[in-house]
Amino acid sequence: METKTNQGTEMPERQRGNENVYRITIAVLGILVLLLAILWYTGRQTLKEVSHEREVAMILSEELQLELDSVLDEYNMVKLEYDSILVDKDSVIQANAREIQGLIARQADYHRIRRQLNLLREVTQNYVREIDSLHTENMVLKAENIQMREEIQEVQRRTTELTRGKAELETKVEVASALRAYQIDAFPFRLRGRGREDETDRAGRVEQVRVCFLIGENPITRPGEHNVYMRIADPHGQILRVSDDLAYSFIHQGDTLQYSAKGSINYQNMQMNKCLTWERISEFEPGVYYISLYTDEYRLGESAFELR
Repeated sequence: METKTNQGTEMPERQRGNENVYRITIAVLGILVLLLAILWYTGRQTLKEVSHEREVAMILSEELQLELDSVLDEYNMVKLEYDSILVDKDSVIQANAREIQGLIARQADYHRIRRQLNLLREVTQNYVREIDSLHTENMVLKAENIQMREEIQEVQRRTTELTRGKAELETKVEVASALRAYQIDAFPFRLRGRGREDETDRAGRVEQVRVCFLIGENPITRPGEHNVYMRIADPHGQILRVSDDLAYSFIHQGDTLQYSAKGSINYQNMQMNKCLTWERISEFEPGVYYISLYTDEYRLGESAFELR
């Protein structure tokens, strides 16, 4: 009987122990569920905040990008017009712009980007003001250059006129001072006994040709000794000459000319006569012979004679 009583007592106590375990388990599960709910809610709120912050950051980045684009657009408009002035400074501005662009792309600290952007705006504005100042100075310089060019052109025009006038005067003086030969006469003759000379126009008989001429008075010609050269061209245009050697040549206005006969005069600005003679080397041919007279500076005159 005692044994049955003890067994009956033990059964309720075991049931109560199991109930306590169940309750504890349920309580623990409830707490876990509550914790999970809290974590889920907190995570959701954090996710919303992160998403919101990301949206705000994107909005700020867009605003910064737009502001950067505005600064660069303003700068580039000026750069297109004055690119030659900004060659050195452009690299500084472009480097700062690239740095800000990188900060925006990385969504770096907003205030840091703002400081960099404000600095870039200040730099570009200073450059723009400097360019405006240079442009103003350039316009003034252009106006001064135009005036200076006009003055230079006027001076050049006057100089050209003076030079032309001087050249014309020099030409007139040169022409006026030139020596001239007048009354150029040729006397072909043959030699007879006792030094007698007989004029003849028979080509086969002519032994000498004497050319006499009058040099006119000229008060502005250089006085003193002057060489006089005579050139006689045969009917074929060949100059009658002793030799082709340079000893029988002279230079006139840069040209080397052979002469037939040479003499000199002591000119004292007064009228004077002069004769030069060519002695036959080979027999004359019938035809017209042309005579030219020169000094070292001037061409005195021309004449001609004919042999038959």
